[in-house]
Amino acid sequence: MSFKVRPLASDYITVYASPDPQNVYCYSPGIAVLNNGWLMVTLDLGGPGVAEMPGAVLRKKGKYTLGKAFLSKDHGQTWEHCVDFPFYHARPFTAGDSIYILGHRQDLMVIRSDDNGKTWSEPTKLTEGEEWHQAPSNVHYANGNVYLVMEKVCYDDVEGWPVSVMAPVLMRGQIGVDLTKRENWTFASELIFREHVQHEKIDYLPIPFFKTEPKRRVTVHGHRGCAPIGWLETNVVQFVDESHYLCDPTGHTFHLWMRAHTGGTGFAAIAKAVENDDGTIT
Repeated sequence: MSFKVRPLASDYITVYASPDPQNVYCYSPGIAVLNNGWLMVTLDLGGPGVAEMPGAVLRKKGKYTLGKAFLSKDHGQTWEHCVDFPFYHARPFTAGDSIYILGHRQDLMVIRSDDNGKTWSEPTKLTEGEEWHQAPSNVHYANGNVYLVMEKVCYDDVEGWPVSVMAPVLMRGQIGVDLTKRENWTFASELIFREHVQHEKIDYLPIPFFKTEPKRRVTVHGHRGCAPIGWLETNVVQFVDESHYLCDPTGHTFHLWMRAHTGGTGFAAIAKAVENDDGTIT
């Protein structure tokens, strides 16, 4: 039998393989094209075996993590390791002549390279004493700035996955300044799911939200559990077609596209972020 569609994974290059797949798991792939045309890939490692690996750091509650970055100088044919970093859910991106890798380990953390990934700064915290979340989502460039979204966990009173108390925070950094410094980022105001979506009044959409409790995980069928409904894993989108209803021709409106955690699959949540005349973002 011949197939008209060629399987995507039949031809591939391995960037990194776990040394112990039963105990060391590869997560969160990110990719960026550098200014000189090289490719950079990031990933993080989790699982019970990571605690024994050089450079691993305690993430939380006995779980360890280790981030890794790799460079390709030949369009992805071969890869070389360039740095380990002590955080996860990271993404690589360029801003001006610098490369950054930004993620979190409770607080937001970032490292920087000014020589195409050969050497790196020490990890720097952009927040202090906070709890953040994300996936390696996109990075957007507009208005001489770089934009990305990280998700702040705003309450610690939820049993299980805290997606109901996450705020997708749009972050803006000016290209050409040092983005390892907190003062060079603007953080949007916080929009927390459970404060704006009334759990008991979700019948306005024909979406099968499971009946869950506001602060705890419940069993919805058999052994299947569901955390309180919420959102997560945010990408930032900007509509540039001026005929589109959601387009802002001034270029200062962004939409945050998220996975809706409903207990089902295939549903999205959307929020809007607007840059104000005073430089703040709402």
